Amino acid sequence: MICWETNKFYFVVAKNLYPKGIGVSATIENMKYLVIDTESGSRHATSTLLTAYFLVVNDAFQHMGCLDLKLKPEGDDHYIVDAQGLATNGINIVNHDHDAITCKQAKPLLYEFLKMHSVSERLTPLGHATKGDIRRITDNLISKGSWDQFCTYHFIDTSVVLQFLRACGKMPEDEDGSIQALAAYFNIPPATWHVAKFDAEITMKIFQKMVELGR
Repeated sequence: MICWETNKFYFVVAKNLYPKGIGVSATIENMKYLVIDTESGSRHATSTLLTAYFLVVNDAFQHMGCLDLKLKPEGDDHYIVDAQGLATNGINIVNHDHDAITCKQAKPLLYEFLKMHSVSERLTPLGHATKGDIRRITDNLISKGSWDQFCTYHFIDTSVVLQFLRACGKMPEDEDGSIQALAAYFNIPPATWHVAKFDAEITMKIFQKMVELGR
């Protein structure tokens, strides 16, 4: 299942059912950030991509749209997962498989979502350990060329921003760089960790706090 929201549209798409028309609202302007998070079946690079969440916010951190994907292997391909990975993200594979779509089915949805939200300017990816998420996205859901068409080459990683703030004396040298620890540091209420949607939303709030701290 896919949850697709914008400030003007809401789509719920299951299995082979796709949105047939996508409009562009005049309010979809001045986008800046594409907050991303993915969850896989294990820490290994070859593991199955299980979920991917995309949240578009403007430079005032106002929500402009989101795309929430549950994913499964193509056809008769098997899931590549391990117990540790599933214990971390809490995904029940049987239930997940019932709701998920394949990456092939998800590709046009992500393409149209990014296209719609990059009308006025390309989006700046934002995440925690962002490089790894981008790699999983371009390996499975969209070509690198199309990604670069809709998103800027430079991305923001809250773990790197933390290093900058440490160097400026704005945050303690010994502050843990995990997303959970940063959320606690900034007094952001805890979420259901290692769920792509919640991790992305918490990451956005952490970055917002970091921007305020750096001003």
